[in-house]
Parts: sequence; structure tokens; C-alpha cells
Amino acid sequence: MKEEQREVLSIEIQYDYTEELEELVGSEDFTQLILDEAISTIEYALDKEHKSARVCYIPNLESSVVIEKRNFSKILGTAIRFYEGQENYTKCAELVKLKNKVDGPGKRNKKGN
Repeated sequence: MKEEQREVLSIEIQYDYTEELEELVGSEDFTQLILDEAISTIEYALDKEHKSARVCYIPNLESSVVIEKRNFSKILGTAIRFYEGQENYTKCAELVKLKNKVDGPGKRNKKGN
């Protein structure tokens, strides 16, 4: 039986000036889009016991953004800080649980994240 694949977010990035690209990458909406996609990708990878997670594909650059399992915890920590800044504590709590699942027992950092 063939394993069902997760649909990967495809993002075409076009810009005329590097300032436009910097503005996009620095925007809160873009950051949230990428973090949310990374979170769902990490959840999927954990569920399927994959060693990496393909977050998105950029067709015009023929590139993919892939997270290795060893970096899942770091990405989730970044997402927790982002959602703390948004004051979305419900989302933070969900992410802390997911991060603890990734880290396994006894691997919490000094902040408890």
C-alpha cells in the first residue's frame, strides 16, 4: 500500500529589488505563514516517523525548504517566541506540548520550553 503524501506548500517569490524581498521576509504575515506550515509539517513528520520535513517548495528557484529532525525543537522554539509576541498563549501551550514530544523526556531547557 502506497503511503499518502502531505501536500507541500508551493510559493513563487518574485521581486524586482532586494528591498522588496527583505520586506516580504521581514513581514509578520509571511513569518506566520512559514511557521504555521513548518509546525504542521513537523507534526506530519512525527506522525509518519520521518527524519526530515519538507516545509515548502519554491518553483521559480527550483528549491525546497526542508527541516531535519534534529532541528524540529529549534523551529518550535522560534514559533513559541513568535506566538508569545502575538500574545496567542493558547497556540504557545500547544507548541510547548509538541516541543516536549519532540524533545522527549528530560530534555527541557532552562525556560521549560
